[in-house]
Amino acid sequence: MASQWIDERDIRFLLHEVFNIGELLGKAPFEDHDVDMVNMVLTEAAKLTENEIAPTYPDEVQGKPVEVKFENGKVSVPESYQRLYKLYCEGGWLTTSEGYEVGGQGLPFTVTAACANMFLSGNQAFLMYPGLSHGAARLMEDFYHHEDRDLLLEKMYSGQWAGTMCLTEPGAGSDVGALKTTAKRNDDGTYSITGTKCFISSGDHDLTENIIHPVLARIVGDPPGTKGISIFMVPKIRYNADGSLGEPNDVSTGNIEHKMGIHGNATCTLNFGENGKCLGYLMGEEREGMKIMFQMMNEERQGVGMMGVSLAGAAYQHALAYAKERLQGANIMQMGDPNAPQVAIIQHPDIRRMLLKMKSITEGIRALTYYVYYCMDRKRTVANDDELFKWTGMIEILTPLVKSFSTDMGDEVTRLAIQTYGGYGFCREYPVEQMARDNKINTIYEGTNGIQALDLLGRKLGAKKGMYFMNLLGETQAEVGKAKGNDNLKEEAAIVEAALNKCAEAAMTFSSLIKTNPFIPLIAAYDFLNCLSEALVGWFHIWMANVATDKLASATLDKEKAFYTGKIESAKFFINRTTSLVPAKLAVLTKDEISAIRIPDDAFLV
Repeated sequence: MASQWIDERDIRFLLHEVFNIGELLGKAPFEDHDVDMVNMVLTEAAKLTENEIAPTYPDEVQGKPVEVKFENGKVSVPESYQRLYKLYCEGGWLTTSEGYEVGGQGLPFTVTAACANMFLSGNQAFLMYPGLSHGAARLMEDFYHHEDRDLLLEKMYSGQWAGTMCLTEPGAGSDVGALKTTAKRNDDGTYSITGTKCFISSGDHDLTENIIHPVLARIVGDPPGTKGISIFMVPKIRYNADGSLGEPNDVSTGNIEHKMGIHGNATCTLNFGENGKCLGYLMGEEREGMKIMFQMMNEERQGVGMMGVSLAGAAYQHALAYAKERLQGANIMQMGDPNAPQVAIIQHPDIRRMLLKMKSITEGIRALTYYVYYCMDRKRTVANDDELFKWTGMIEILTPLVKSFSTDMGDEVTRLAIQTYGGYGFCREYPVEQMARDNKINTIYEGTNGIQALDLLGRKLGAKKGMYFMNLLGETQAEVGKAKGNDNLKEEAAIVEAALNKCAEAAMTFSSLIKTNPFIPLIAAYDFLNCLSEALVGWFHIWMANVATDKLASATLDKEKAFYTGKIESAKFFINRTTSLVPAKLAVLTKDEISAIRIPDDAFLV
């Protein structure tokens, strides 16, 4: 029976048949791994998802809410998370791609991403706890230069201690430079931290005995804005040289948020130094806070994109299973026969349209997101500076697309999944309504999708005199060229090529307008990001269809023939119904149309 949570076949298709991860294995830095090892890891990840993670997903069990609790100043997670967290940590899933020196397994990032895809499909709210801990530990590994560093890494990478990311403050929101948290130098080299952070995911809980907070703060006397920000390691509980816990570090939880989704994750307001006794330890150098935090921020943005992919995938799998079983109405060819038997709704044309739209979006954003991790692996294996430049640029350009487009498409797919169920999809008896609620936060946190668009347009497209962007477009040519020689794909290849070319033209237009009429590109930024994403996902579909065409020619099993045929039809659907619209949309975006600026503020109130 097919899984209702993960599409393991498509995951393996991407890793082995599209990105050929085997070409990276057996040589540095992956010399200890082979394809069999990767497949074993994927199998175990699928088992953990199906057997342990997914059963903890529902927001309600037997009519009782499954959510975080805040009582007497203490936060407790859903009871089922306790056992699950232990299994996750004991299985080594926190450090699959970390080096051996910190207890990791040294696997490619692409493999870790595939595992995360499965895990997040089963329960995003739970996975945020170890996910943030991993990100914080990576930050400590690279930027915490104190004598207790090794102890800290051991505790965090084992899962014994957790971690967070403390940026946002009340009244500041996305404007990090407006933070008010302060750090005062002490004679012993520590800093006294005072301030409040809000919307801190996994900010407090009872999964671990201690929590390590990377905290952005301004050292007293340092300049305003982002340039004056530093970053500090602030433990919830102070600890001794041997790792034993000492006294509380004056970090308290003010409250937890009651949210639309991810009810199992503690989103907290944290108060630092209410009693003047909160100590922090500088990470990196003073006033390097934003640069350091952006390492974790970019990792989290890629991870949030994977959250959108995962919820889209799970919603599609559930809707597909339901459509195959739900009997309603007669086959369209027998509508006039009152005695015609009921058929599964998957036979109805509009349901098939929604299913194929969900399938094509999910497969496309999965390829887009995996590709960023593949670029990271290629960056680790480069032979020269030109290759390093190329793969670094690909990661830079694609990160805002992964975060924004994948999560927006998560909204679209979960919406379609609910629609496939009909009225039942709106009820908590089925999980797709929860998936829609859970995904919504993914478009907001780690930098809203509007901020991702401004990052793309304002920084990434012009980076290194536009070479990052041009290298990305150049990378698309081989698969598009191959498809143009295939009678079954040449029309779709021409559509993708035209869309990518128009994206390049629009980027040049925006570059010239930013100095003369900046409102045009600023208003267009979000839609441009989506257009570029739709063009690039068209490229990924062409790439996948090329592979599927080659594999189909030699496939002997009916199941495999159906799979590869499905990849080709999925590509045709997305490219013809989505990528083909990109040039027309870009023509509108580059026009001198700034009604959003001209409209009076009072007009919004009418």
